Amino acid sequence: MPHRVVTILNGDRNPIATADVEYTKGCYSGTVHVDQMPESLRRLFEEYEEIVNNQTFSLLDQIEDRISAFPFLIVFDDGYESRARDVQIFPKGGTISFEMAETVMPSGSRSSE
Repeated sequence: MPHRVVTILNGDRNPIATADVEYTKGCYSGTVHVDQMPESLRRLFEEYEEIVNNQTFSLLDQIEDRISAFPFLIVFDDGYESRARDVQIFPKGGTISFEMAETVMPSGSRSSE
């Protein structure tokens, strides 16, 4: 599948990041640009990145729960939208991965993924 440009929105539909992703093995992954991300959210993902990189797995469940509390919406370059789950953003490394929870067509109709 070709690369797709996506915009990541927060629960208020404000853009927090953009990414160039590719669908592989059940998830999207690629490069991310977090220029628009609020500082508090960026710090949370930087903490997540540090925990993963340092392999401090005893702290991983707790921070993943904090991240999953945020409602992320992915808007694809063709107008399709998806609620995202298992969002992993590494701000310093510039990478992202996520799974689609549900697709919302531009017309507002929904289809489960």
